[in-house]
Amino acid sequence: MGSAEYGTAKYLSKQLKAKGLQKLRFYCQVCQKQCRDENGFKSHSRSPSHMRKISQLTPQDVDKYTQEFEKDFLRLLRLSHGEKKVEANKFYNEFIQDRDHIHMNATKFRSLTNFIGHLSKTGKVRMYWPGDDNATNNDLDESRIVISYIDNSFESLQRKDKLAEVEKSNISEQVTRNKMLMKQIEKGREMDKEEKGDEESGCNDNEGSRITPLEVGKVSLKLKKPVSVKKVTKKKNVFKMK
Repeated sequence: MGSAEYGTAKYLSKQLKAKGLQKLRFYCQVCQKQCRDENGFKSHSRSPSHMRKISQLTPQDVDKYTQEFEKDFLRLLRLSHGEKKVEANKFYNEFIQDRDHIHMNATKFRSLTNFIGHLSKTGKVRMYWPGDDNATNNDLDESRIVISYIDNSFESLQRKDKLAEVEKSNISEQVTRNKMLMKQIEKGREMDKEEKGDEESGCNDNEGSRITPLEVGKVSLKLKKPVSVKKVTKKKNVFKMK
């Protein structure tokens, strides 16, 4: 079957399909060739060029692909999400948008779950599993795994140390302020006690210095009878003219 002629609709359709993302399991990392379907991948696997490259493949090459895949994966995770949490499957879909990335089928890992478990054991990412903590890697569901990057760089460690020092200084300042406040409260309580003691002693002194009043006996009053006043009769004026 001949190839489509240049400029035809079939040729353009093939070019558009070639530019788009294809299934990763039909990609040959050794030959860097993307096959469209399973039949095409089988045909490519039986080709002489592929067989020759596979025969020359060594375990060191697989380790090299594994290291490059891990390096690119962690670099994109650090740049795009930092130390924030992200779903592993969602981030992997972001990672494979680059057609030139190292594919997982060329590494020693056979699934994304095994790869994430490897990164978690080596202390490069944190893996959060919302279910049973005793579940093995084979039991985990890729769509539910959440990961976050662990930044162990020198700059990050310095920044974390500075933040820890600032937090310690803030805590020490707060403790010092609390101690000073407690001392002031205790001092105020002591002053209140002293004032109350002075008031009580003053009251006792006043009670002791009071003058006891003299007892007053019975007082008898004798009242005299009022003197009767005689009526004064006016004398007639004999010289008064009528």
